[in-house]
Formats: sequence, structure tokens, C-alpha cells
Amino acid sequence: MLIFLYLLAAMGVAYWAKLDGRRAGVWFIASIVLTPLGSSVALMVADRYGR
Repeated sequence: MLIFLYLLAAMGVAYWAKLDGRRAGVWFIASIVLTPLGSSVALMVADRYGR
């Protein structure tokens, strides 16, 4: 059950990246590696300060 929720959160980060026009696959892999919380913070920083 925990693995399902982890993957669901990772897919949510990838969907957020897709909505922002970024590559969802890269952010999905980053979410698996960095945890969904860490990658969502990284995506938020990339949205605010990145290109």
C-alpha cells in the first residue's frame, strides 16, 4: 500500500510538471529518486527561479 501511494505521489509531481510544460518523465524519475516531496519542492523552485 505504501508503494502505491509513493508512486501515486510521484505521478502527481509528473502531472504537475506536464501542466507547466516541462518533461514529465524526467520529473517522474526525479520524484522516484528524490522522494515526491523533495522533487515537488525542486519543481516549485524551478518554476519560480528557473527557466
